[in-house]
Amino acid sequence: MPEHRPNFETDLDPVTRQPRVRFNFANGWTASIVVRTDPDGFDAMIASVAACPTGRWGTGATEICETEAFPDEAIDWLLAIRCRPPVQADTDGEDA
Repeated sequence: MPEHRPNFETDLDPVTRQPRVRFNFANGWTASIVVRTDPDGFDAMIASVAACPTGRWGTGATEICETEAFPDEAIDWLLAIRCRPPVQADTDGEDA
């Protein structure tokens, strides 16, 4: 039985310490948004966005979209990942 993942997860990016939200979609994809904040406050105007098959971060399967996406671009990216076809199983028989 597949591992159950919550619809979203939040933490701090380990490198930048900026807020990060990962959205786990039913199609097997996860989209990640790191909110880029000003060091002197929380004036967030841009975000870094990426996608990966759920559970496969750090395996070389990550797609980087934008490192300076505006809010509408970040939302469009989330919608595009949510609407992708389901992730296919790896050729070695493991599910992605």
